[in-house]
Amino acid sequence: MRKSVIGRAFIIGAFIVTTFATGCSSSDDSSSETTSSTKATSTSAPAAATTSAVASAAETQAITDAYITFFNGTTAPAARAALLENGDIFLPTLEAMAADPQSMATTATVEGVNAAGADNASVKWTLVMGGTPVLPDQSGEAVQEAGTWKVSATTYCTLMAIQGSGATVPGC
Repeated sequence: MRKSVIGRAFIIGAFIVTTFATGCSSSDDSSSETTSSTKATSTSAPAAATTSAVASAAETQAITDAYITFFNGTTAPAARAALLENGDIFLPTLEAMAADPQSMATTATVEGVNAAGADNASVKWTLVMGGTPVLPDQSGEAVQEAGTWKVSATTYCTLMAIQGSGATVPGC
């Protein structure tokens, strides 16, 4: 049991250290709960907003797809940046992460999506590494920009802040 906890902590640390290799600051988005039930697999990051209306099936699918693709460690950095609010700011960090084999093992599951306004949604999700949930039941946000649902910058920066090394990620 102890070995499993230590291994999980190492994996989370390796993911976050890789991400922090290029720095973090602070961004502002809101957070909330999620209650819709849609499961999917994806790679890394968080989100949230404030309302509890269940998102439409189309919104839920688009948001789930954005989370799954963004948090998939094998997704190209440019594609990940396109699915992240203000993604161009985070592109150098995403490129640095792509060089780490351990970050390539990340995925995520989305357990629920709730509408939080016309262009915002709260997302309940879990970060998975190598098939093992390492950050379960996370609250995150999704935002709609130019008709595309994206992982919020706040969700991404919250994940990066968990590392706590004092390093800053540009854009956070």
